[in-house]
Amino acid sequence: MQRSLILFLSLIAFISPAIAQQGPSPAEQTLLKLANQRRAEHGIAPLAWDPALAHAARIHANWIIHEQGRLSHQYAGEPDLTTRTAMSGAHFSTVAENIADGGNSVIAIEQKWMSTPVHRANILDPRLTVVGIGVAEEQGTLYAVQDFARAVPVLQHNDVVQQVRQLLLDQGIRPAPSNADAQRNCEMSSGTVGHPLLVIRWEGSDITQIPSAILQQMPSARSHTAAVATCPAQQPGNEGFTTYRVAVLMY
Repeated sequence: MQRSLILFLSLIAFISPAIAQQGPSPAEQTLLKLANQRRAEHGIAPLAWDPALAHAARIHANWIIHEQGRLSHQYAGEPDLTTRTAMSGAHFSTVAENIADGGNSVIAIEQKWMSTPVHRANILDPRLTVVGIGVAEEQGTLYAVQDFARAVPVLQHNDVVQQVRQLLLDQGIRPAPSNADAQRNCEMSSGTVGHPLLVIRWEGSDITQIPSAILQQMPSARSHTAAVATCPAQQPGNEGFTTYRVAVLMY
């Protein structure tokens, strides 16, 4: 692992001038425009440019050159997709990647992607919201990488609690006077402390809505109050995947 990290850091140092740029290069801009044109043709919202994903994509494009044009999603000594996008600063609930070569034409690269089911599916996936693109050139041949993700905001503890409280209030469930027992229950994998009528725990990356399965567990009468707490996920994913653990105590 240490040797892999040394190799990875050495390559970053070697290509740092190429990846320092924040905005897309003309070739990268063309691929972004083409991807969003394809999505518009299918009624799908456009992808936003993500500098962290672009940083990871440019690093991988230079790995391809380092490996003499042999295409792969991971090379010996290189972190996997999830790790390298996270190391570049991306936060997401899902991540995907397209790679290709295309002679001296990004149009040819885009056509390759759209003619291959798995690459086409990534470009047209409505769940994916952001993209970073890296294009590198070696001896007249262009190599391109698209790193896609569903971006997830990183919220502080109090922001998560306030968000869930508001979602519950929208359901007619008022806040309980104290969240102390909710915090203790959140940190437990099973069992209950305190005297709530119901304890509900869940983990997920999207707290813009209460999961339907959770709503079904809640009492139909909205005369109850709820205490809310959040704590670290008990089964955290790889770095970069943003997951929240929430506990709701009904009274």
